[in-house]
Amino acid sequence: MSKLLDFLRHKMSMTDVYQPVIIKELLQHDGQRTKAQLAATLAAHDASVQRYYEKIVMRWPKQTLTKHGVVGYDKSTATFQLVQLPEQAEVIREAIGVCDKKIVEWLEKKKKKGDAATVSSSARYEVLKAAHGKCELCGISSDISPIDVDHIVPQSKADKNGKVRLHDELMGVNDKRNLQALCFACNRAKRDTDATDFRRRNKLVRDRIPELIREEGRTAIINTVSCKEHTDALMEKLVEEHAELIAARTTKDKLEELVDLAEVVFSLAKQHGADEATFMQQVRDKRAERGGFNEGYVYKGDVTT
Repeated sequence: MSKLLDFLRHKMSMTDVYQPVIIKELLQHDGQRTKAQLAATLAAHDASVQRYYEKIVMRWPKQTLTKHGVVGYDKSTATFQLVQLPEQAEVIREAIGVCDKKIVEWLEKKKKKGDAATVSSSARYEVLKAAHGKCELCGISSDISPIDVDHIVPQSKADKNGKVRLHDELMGVNDKRNLQALCFACNRAKRDTDATDFRRRNKLVRDRIPELIREEGRTAIINTVSCKEHTDALMEKLVEEHAELIAARTTKDKLEELVDLAEVVFSLAKQHGADEATFMQQVRDKRAERGGFNEGYVYKGDVTT
């Protein structure tokens, strides 16, 4: 039996479809593809995740397949090669068939783990609307990265009736209370055993917001947090404002987001003992000593002789 077939049938341990997809792609192209080509194969359904899958290719599939002597990698050309490309066409066809079978088996296994009804379009809309089209973990906008609807308590944890327990409350696994918006990268990084609720229910607002809400005749629940909680909330706000700055399209919007970002920075500086005037003096002193960031200089390392 071919070493490749033996690996595919008996030794390949899978955490996703990556390995058989890569081996199949190499088999179909004379045993050789670049890192970018393999990443494109994994991310064929969405070109925006190409860079993410290039990282995936270089991690688990590369590490595992090179360890087993199935593939080699040429760093100078960023190219993968099958170590032993079968010479017989029938063996290649058979190996491709095994790859297809492994992919189908894995997808079926994954499907059975979450055999509950799919999330309704209305629930998906409500979740994305509540998140304002942003990832509820890193804050990145849907304009920059695709946003997925994620089950907080995974579908694999549902009981035989399709119920899960979240915050001491029993609900359907696809209930919108068990759903959150995560960007593609955060969702892929979250393992199917992780039940962390990343939704931000306690949002830090500017100091005059409670007064403005009252002037509008509205009633809102407003709490004042402790110093430590305030610092943590400011750090979260910094991430949020950074994401909004990146997502802003017009110069006017970008300047407005920079104003918000600066306000968060001033508040953080105050938390660390420097009022606005003291902080700005430190900014000016450091600029005088080391310069600003206006010239666009990018350091790439020292010249070696």
